[in-house]
Amino acid sequence: MLGERIAEKMPALSPGQQSIAKYILGNPRDAAFLTAFQLGEIVGVSESTVIRFAAVLGYSGYPEMRSAVREILMERLSTLERLREYDESDGAHYFFRAIDKDIKTLSAAQASLNTRALEELGSMIAVADQVLVAGQRSSRALAYYLWYYLSWLFPNIHLLDPDSAIEKVINASPKSLVIGISFPRYTSWTVEVMRHSHMCGIPTASITNDYSSPLATWSNIVIPVPWNPISFIDSFTAPISIMNCVILGAARVLGSAVQQRLEILERTWGENDVYVNRLPKLETAGMKDPGKSQGHFK
Repeated sequence: MLGERIAEKMPALSPGQQSIAKYILGNPRDAAFLTAFQLGEIVGVSESTVIRFAAVLGYSGYPEMRSAVREILMERLSTLERLREYDESDGAHYFFRAIDKDIKTLSAAQASLNTRALEELGSMIAVADQVLVAGQRSSRALAYYLWYYLSWLFPNIHLLDPDSAIEKVINASPKSLVIGISFPRYTSWTVEVMRHSHMCGIPTASITNDYSSPLATWSNIVIPVPWNPISFIDSFTAPISIMNCVILGAARVLGSAVQQRLEILERTWGENDVYVNRLPKLETAGMKDPGKSQGHFK
């Protein structure tokens, strides 16, 4: 669709706008994560020219046009295609390229940070009767991470699973909150949980890559996070960082109560030896110095 719009409008575009169009078509993997200012800087035009270009193509603004670029890019790349694309890349050692890609995505996340939305979600978490967190497949790790840290501070945090998700949503009060987490390729189960929650009248929030995500359709609040896969891996460096902001935002609403709850947790962990406080000496543990061992630990 984006390509068709560009082809249709190309003859009427100014030289600067044509440069933008050519860059997007030639570099969709980069253009999908650039701000209007960054794209203008690369092409050599002003930020306002980029914004006008989006309007000429019929988009309500630059974010909508960028969503169209991301949708084309992410939905068409299968896991195998990502692997092939990454393996065929030239340049630095692939370890350095992987880290560099994460750094760039984190920079994009920082540049597009919506502090108001993050604070709003933090407040919603703090006042909700219960918070239900949904995420499947690779995003399950993100859902667990969010659930785990929120459970330190809030008593009614639940990690949904396929066996009982619908029942928990049905039994949730209208003052609850459902948080869906998914990135391309989006999991059908998570989208269905969000749809069902929305239809039940329960407030919903999504942590996803863009407003074009199917989760956003059923969300009262959307936290968009720049997302960029590394080869066949769904790299979640930026989403983890943004979820840290969500957790901090919710904790901030509690104020001094956070310290009290953490003190109780620390005392309980100590009483139950949850964490190792110090390493035992090798002699008292019945072990020899690994450097001198002649057995398994040599």
